[in-house]
Amino acid sequence: HRAVQEERYPEVLDLLGDLRAAASEAYARCQPSKRAEMRAVWIHTAFGVGKWGWERSIRHLKECGFNAILPNMLWGGVAYYNSDVLPVAPEVATRGDQVAECAKWCEHYGVELHVWKVNWNLGSQAPESFVAKLREENRLQKDPTGKEIKWLCPSDDRNFELERASMVELVRKYNIAGIHFDYIRYPGMEGCYCERCRSEFEERLGHKVENWPGEVLNGPYNQQWLQFRRDQIDRLVKAVSEEAHRVKPDIQVSAAVFGYWDSSRDSIGQDWVKWIDEGWLDFVCPMDYIPANESLRQLVTKQVQWVSGRIPLYIGLGEWRLRDVAHLIYQIKMTRELGAD
Repeated sequence: HRAVQEERYPEVLDLLGDLRAAASEAYARCQPSKRAEMRAVWIHTAFGVGKWGWERSIRHLKECGFNAILPNMLWGGVAYYNSDVLPVAPEVATRGDQVAECAKWCEHYGVELHVWKVNWNLGSQAPESFVAKLREENRLQKDPTGKEIKWLCPSDDRNFELERASMVELVRKYNIAGIHFDYIRYPGMEGCYCERCRSEFEERLGHKVENWPGEVLNGPYNQQWLQFRRDQIDRLVKAVSEEAHRVKPDIQVSAAVFGYWDSSRDSIGQDWVKWIDEGWLDFVCPMDYIPANESLRQLVTKQVQWVSGRIPLYIGLGEWRLRDVAHLIYQIKMTRELGAD
């Protein structure tokens, strides 16, 4: 108050900041802990937090109360471990097999390791020679105008096998708790309209589509086309889940998914409630990166109903989009109260 009266405004702001930090600390410390819940983070790098490496990263997470980690170890066109299926990132030669390194410290500190795979999307680190080979073999997606998209086309059996084998080899080769689908979808309505997709769709219809792709985008075959796209994504989830569980019955197969299932099944071919219906997922992680609390509440309420307690529902919160720690705590508390796991 005195600082305001004396117009020492920068000092006022500093004092208010200190008070806010103290209030957030108090708010955090008064929250009850919940027994038996997954507390996990996605890490979008194969090498741990910053320059820490995996030992310090896992130790720090464990000390902070986390019990699981989902690190991004492979894409559609590169792997950060000694893969027999995908091109191996050059860093592996100098920094070692990152799945093996992460798994070692997860076991040491008692943290579950769920290896995160970016499906279909080749990523920026895929070797150009590998991309060129895929292009020559007509294995990449095309948009409605015929322009290339650097994603694997899901209707190509060679791409299907590449995706399936790269995920299952992780289960065979490493002591991990689970494998985690991401980008298990099309990039959007823009993919894929390649000649193979057209041919296979026409075979399903039993006749040619004269106005391609107009008649599947907005014409009489739109609903059949949307189902065709879903089927391409579904078959990979099914195949990976069934084979992974044959190899290791207690493996957990999971997926990071778009929050709005009801629209995503059409827009990106991601029918994740069906994957639960069919028993292909052991838990699901909707990517609910929503700063507005009421919007998040409405969405999680729907998701709890869609999942109906059949498998754990772990809400992915976008911490980097929130105001502060108190905002994150509030959203965690909200999802608990709404029935998420």
